[in-house]
Amino acid sequence: MKSSYIKLVQNLDYLKMKQMMVHLDDTIDYMAHNQLSFVDTLLKLTGYEIEMKEKNMITSMVKVAAFPHLKEVKDFDFDFQPSINKQQILDFTSLRFLERKENIVFLGPSGVGNYRKFLFME
Repeated sequence: MKSSYIKLVQNLDYLKMKQMMVHLDDTIDYMAHNQLSFVDTLLKLTGYEIEMKEKNMITSMVKVAAFPHLKEVKDFDFDFQPSINKQQILDFTSLRFLERKENIVFLGPSGVGNYRKFLFME
């Protein structure tokens, strides 16, 4: 007769919940040590799976989009372009402007990569 733990691992494998399998032991230990409820434990465990699925989804979308280079705000050299307000750009990454139903428009002379600046924000 199989133990409940082994059956659980098999079920997670069958359902392709790899991250839940990887973090199962640590989550069980964390639950026991911190006296988490069943729901809180499941929430923590499923969070690992969701995080990885979202990461993979983003990677897949970037690949399908065929961007020539992957650029992120954290990689931008604000010292090279001192006229850019670093705090304002970092505020844009919070997406607060969406909640406030505001627009962001990048203006500048033609030929200096304004379109690329817009893609950079995404």
